[in-house]
Amino acid sequence: MRIGIPNTLFAAYHLPYWRHFLMECGAEVVLSPPSESAMADRGGKLIPPEFCIPVKIFMGHILSLLEQGVDLILVPRMNSRVKDNFFCPKFIGLPEIVKYAIRETDGRLLIPEVSCNGSHIRMLQLPGQPLAPPGWMRRAEQRANAAWEQLLARCRRERLILPEACRESRPAPGAAQLRIGLLGYAYNLYDPWISKGIPAKLTGLGASVLTWEMLPTDRIERGLRALRRPVYWNFGRTLLGTGLHFLAAPELDGIVYVSTFGCGPDSVVLKWLSLEAAERQKPFLSLSLDEHAEDSHLQTRLEAFCDMLSAKKEEHAV
Repeated sequence: MRIGIPNTLFAAYHLPYWRHFLMECGAEVVLSPPSESAMADRGGKLIPPEFCIPVKIFMGHILSLLEQGVDLILVPRMNSRVKDNFFCPKFIGLPEIVKYAIRETDGRLLIPEVSCNGSHIRMLQLPGQPLAPPGWMRRAEQRANAAWEQLLARCRRERLILPEACRESRPAPGAAQLRIGLLGYAYNLYDPWISKGIPAKLTGLGASVLTWEMLPTDRIERGLRALRRPVYWNFGRTLLGTGLHFLAAPELDGIVYVSTFGCGPDSVVLKWLSLEAAERQKPFLSLSLDEHAEDSHLQTRLEAFCDMLSAKKEEHAV
């Protein structure tokens, strides 16, 4: 059985887990091609304009997989079983969004219900389609989780972003002149078309990048304990906890926050962190992306930010 995975949104972060799980179940995994402008244009015509660009590009990936003739397309329902902790409504309702926007997917969606808390991925409900006997699928889930947790452990141990940890080898890092905390949802950072390669751009400007997957969970949680009110969004909570840790880290020269236009959770978390950064006098750059974002514009802003950080370091060194 050929099962397609849309190579963006949830797969920008959890692709290693899902590929391992499906292969353990005996399926042939088919990835959609890398994101591009044509996908965003096609996908954006199928849903209301107020949807964020990651969902628009996701719809384009679904169309691409249909054209590749796969038997089923993986669209998990992301959920949480932790009190006062929720995924974005678009993630929870993603299978229905796809089903009603693209009628050709009727009967061709693989929809496991999944709880993602920390590094562990738990299937609350197995896919309705019989990929394998239930006991076999549970074993596949355990093996996929073990491989996934090893991958995240490598991120923390070697200070790698997830795409680097997925590669067997990587170029030797040069001497970094700056240390920058990079914040943003995985699909905003690791889908190269959405992010326009922001992590690589920062590295090219002589910065070493620190992200949430390089931190132990207790450090992320530490900053959240002092809050008077809970943060209800699942991944927004991770970003806020990571951001508060970055703000308190004297070894970091600055913070870059990458968001997409129209993101509800980001409207809270981004504002919160920007106010905290101003109060603590920590350099903070916010980049808002949509389908009209220009590569040269982002490059100019990142160069200016890094130049400012370098000048500040030189001033303090005198």
